[in-house]
Amino acid sequence: MSPFRIPALSAEQALVLPPEQRDRPCVPDSPFHDLLGLSRAEMAASRGLEAPERRLLTKRFVDTFQWTTVYPMLPLRLVVPPGVPSWRPRRCRSYYRWVAPERRLTAEDLRGLDDFDLVLRLFDFSPWRPILAQRFRSQLGPPPFDPVTIALGALLARWKGWSWPTLLTELHSGERGEGYCLRLGFVPDDLPCESTFRMALHKTQASWVQLCADSLALSLMAYGLIPTHSTFPGDPPQRGMSIATDCQLVAARSRMRCRHQNPKCFLPRPKRTCAAREKGKEGCACDSEACAAYCQRVTPRDPDAAYVYYSGSNQPSPSQEERSSSDAQPQKGGKHHFGYKSKAFNVVDDRLFTFWPLCGPFAPANRNDHLLTRPGFRTLARRFPGLRIAEVLGDAGEGFDEILLFVYRNLHALRTIRIRHHECDKDALTCLKRGYDGQGNPLCPHGYLLAFNGHDYQRQDSKWVCRQRCLPHPTPDLLPDDWTAEQRAALSICPYRDPAHPLGYTAIVNATLPKDDDVRLARDLKVGSPTWTLRIGRLSYAESRNANQTRRDLKRSPWFGKADSAKAQYLGDILSCALNVARFVREAILAAEHSAATGV
Repeated sequence: MSPFRIPALSAEQALVLPPEQRDRPCVPDSPFHDLLGLSRAEMAASRGLEAPERRLLTKRFVDTFQWTTVYPMLPLRLVVPPGVPSWRPRRCRSYYRWVAPERRLTAEDLRGLDDFDLVLRLFDFSPWRPILAQRFRSQLGPPPFDPVTIALGALLARWKGWSWPTLLTELHSGERGEGYCLRLGFVPDDLPCESTFRMALHKTQASWVQLCADSLALSLMAYGLIPTHSTFPGDPPQRGMSIATDCQLVAARSRMRCRHQNPKCFLPRPKRTCAAREKGKEGCACDSEACAAYCQRVTPRDPDAAYVYYSGSNQPSPSQEERSSSDAQPQKGGKHHFGYKSKAFNVVDDRLFTFWPLCGPFAPANRNDHLLTRPGFRTLARRFPGLRIAEVLGDAGEGFDEILLFVYRNLHALRTIRIRHHECDKDALTCLKRGYDGQGNPLCPHGYLLAFNGHDYQRQDSKWVCRQRCLPHPTPDLLPDDWTAEQRAALSICPYRDPAHPLGYTAIVNATLPKDDDVRLARDLKVGSPTWTLRIGRLSYAESRNANQTRRDLKRSPWFGKADSAKAQYLGDILSCALNVARFVREAILAAEHSAATGV
């Protein structure tokens, strides 16, 4: 073993930002700032196409991601987040250094490279070294492995879905091992063992892995790959970004033994209570030797995991969609789940028809989605101080009053969040009395739906007008069946029929709906309109993030414990961001060569 002395980071390795750019990083000469998306009409017309086909419809995609354009910028350097201690030069058994790729990369060359191989050629991950080296207690002792080589080995394992033994088998492979060792920084004759990877992972705090994800995200923002402004067609460039958020249930590595497991099961025996027995189940008396340290029916390697029953819908119903109690009868078609819940905040990129996940909260599975949203956004603001959010997209699980008010008052963003319906929304008389229908569309006093007249982004209110709809339409849109003849006759004496005031009856919607100050149905755009449909359709990017995690075998945690399970989710999000860039480069090279060969 001949250890390497790894020096401090240089300006060629890390993206050093001036003080005025710490909150909003920017690399001015990056060509990615000039990316353009489709128009609103083109975006709507191309919704049936796959994302790679839609990207090829944009004007500058192929030219921007061509290898001849990207190569002069390499390596793409990462940012060291503020507050991270500097790397102290020391000797290590491995040494990660970015290796310059081929000057020319063709479609034929790509056949021998997967997307992770491209990632290693595109990015210099050296700025992760001071982040991950925080687990080193001192400079004493035998030389450790470079923490970046260990981290990239873990990323490779997650990308391939390999266990630690399989990863080591591949590193020792005579066919592929040498190439992996070259790019990851290992010495082929001095490779770590399985326990080294396990120990390094376990000793690395989840917050440090999240810092690595933030380092990559800040870098991509600086280069203009992650948009820091709205990319929705027609939005002005000074408007903030759109965030699509959703949760994913993650099964614990341990198998459930008791669905009533909770923190009290791990208390000393005199303080311990059995939730199962309190609900009339058999439970455990905890009077045996097996229950000395904790209840024998819990999962000691996943003590924070919790049981939840998910019906598959976020709409309210007579029974809870998500519940941790087992005394209520499960609904047909739902799923039992034991483990955790992962939430991500996905930056919507309408230029490239993709998403860029930013790591969010990781909690026990029985924690409701909306209870993670506000703390998650506040943490996001601390991690990315210059982040401007102008729109939040979410499903009905986010449609609670506290979330809607937080998005409106704290984020000053559009509430593109699906409606949480209630039984009263189906009753015409109730809708007429409260002044709006089941979609939150205001009504005039006689039951006519008002027309949406636009949203004022400065004042954060939306204006609705009747435009004297009652003149060409004698029958109201909402007419209760039990109305008397006198009530129906009153429609003809509406004071807003004056021809001098063609807008007629007016209603203003801001944080709440007029008349009864309802929050649940208050939205900034007309629900169901073409603009709403186009905007809310991008919520599928949050579901795509969950699908990505599933493809990487992260639907069930590969490791025990909440902290290590969270690290696996963060590694998945890192892969999603880095592999986006690799995929775009691959698509551009293949498209250019296809165009040259066919003349199209």
